[in-house]
Amino acid sequence: MVKKVFSIISTVILVILVALVVFIFAVRLTGKSPSIFGYHIFRVSSGSMEPTLAIGEVILDKEVPVSEIHEGDIISYNGTRGDFDGKVITHKVITEPYKEDGEWYLQTMGIAEGCVPDYPITYDQVEGKYICSLPFIDKVYTFFLSPYGLIVFVFIIVALFGYEMISLILSYRHIDEYDEEYYAPKNKKKSKKRKKK
Repeated sequence: MVKKVFSIISTVILVILVALVVFIFAVRLTGKSPSIFGYHIFRVSSGSMEPTLAIGEVILDKEVPVSEIHEGDIISYNGTRGDFDGKVITHKVITEPYKEDGEWYLQTMGIAEGCVPDYPITYDQVEGKYICSLPFIDKVYTFFLSPYGLIVFVFIIVALFGYEMISLILSYRHIDEYDEEYYAPKNKKKSKKRKKK
C-alpha cells in the first residue's frame, strides 16, 4: 500500500515538474505565456505598477469578456506602440471601456510616480484581467531558471525515472516468481501420479 501511494505521488510530482519546465521554456522561446483553460501567468518586468506589483512578481490573469473589465481593474495586454511594442504590459484601467466605430477601447496607465496614460488599446490586445499574485510560483520559476535549479530538476527527473524503472523490474520478477509457484506444484503432482502407476 505504501509503495502504491509513493508511486502515485512520484508520478504526480514528475508530471507537475515536466509541465512547469515546458511552460518556462515556452515562455522563454516565444516570449508569450501559453493559455491554460483561459488563464495566463505573467512575470512583472518593470516598476510601473509598484507598490501594488513588484518587479519579478508572478501574476495570474484570466481571459474575460470586455463587460467584466472596469475602471480600476488591472489588465495585461500586448503592446503595439513605442517602447511597449511586442511586450506584454500590465497596467491599471483608468476609464470604463468605450466603443468607437464598433470596436471596444480601453485606457490604461501605470500607477508608479511619474507614469503617464498609455495609448488607448483595443479589446483584442487584452490578454487577461489580473486575478492574484503567485509567490510560490515566483520562487519556483526563479529557482528553475538558475543553473542550480536546472541541475536539481535533472536530478529529480533521473531519480523518479530510476525509481519507476526499478519498480517495473521488481514487478516483473514478482510475476515470474508467482508463475513458477503456480505451475510448479501441478507438475510435481503429475510426476507423483505417474510413479504410482
